[in-house]
Amino acid sequence: MDEKTRAYVEKMIQGDEPAFDELYRSYSGKLYRMAYAITGNKSDSEDVLQETFVKCYLNRAKLKDPERFEAWLCRILVRTAWKVSKKRREMSLESLLEDPEQGQQAAGICRDPSAGPLEFLMDRETSGELLTLVGKLDVKYRTVVVLYYYNEFSTGDIARITGTLEGTVKSRLYKARKLLRKQLEGREEMERGMRHEEKLG
Repeated sequence: MDEKTRAYVEKMIQGDEPAFDELYRSYSGKLYRMAYAITGNKSDSEDVLQETFVKCYLNRAKLKDPERFEAWLCRILVRTAWKVSKKRREMSLESLLEDPEQGQQAAGICRDPSAGPLEFLMDRETSGELLTLVGKLDVKYRTVVVLYYYNEFSTGDIARITGTLEGTVKSRLYKARKLLRKQLEGREEMERGMRHEEKLG
C-alpha cells in the first residue's frame, strides 16, 4: 500500500468522509469485478458493492491495521457476495418448483456459457472457454480461484478473507484446478471426436 492510500485509510477510520470517497473511487472497480465473478449477476454485483462499502464505513473502527485494509475490505465483499448468491440460488430453486419455465429464466445466467461470470473480468483475447468453466464452479471454489489467480492474494490472505484455514484454501484451489482440467480434457476429447466424424463424413 502506498503512503497516499494509507493516509486515506487512516483518515477514513477517524470518520473522514472525503477520504472514504477517495477509497471508494480507488477500489470500487476492482471490487465490482470481484463481486460479478462470484455472483454472476450485474444487479447483485451492484448491491454487493454498495453493501460492502456501507459495512466498511460503519465498521471502520474494527480495522486496527491500515495496511490490512484491502484484505479486510475483500473479506466483507466475499461474505456479502456469498450471502447474496445463496439467497438468489434459493429464490431460483423456489421459482423452479413453482414454475419450471420461470425458474429456468431466473437461473439462466448460471447455465448460459455465453454469460460466464468471469467473462466480465478478463480481456476478450483470453480463452473464453476456460472462463466459462470457472464461472460454473461452485461459489466457494470460484471465489478462491478469483482471489488467487485474478487478484493475486496469497493463500494466507485468502484464508483470512474467507474465514477458513489456509489448508482449506489450498485444498479448494487443488480441487478447482482438478475440476477445470477434467472439464477441459472432456471438451478436447469431444472436439477430437467431432473432427474425426467430419473426416469420415
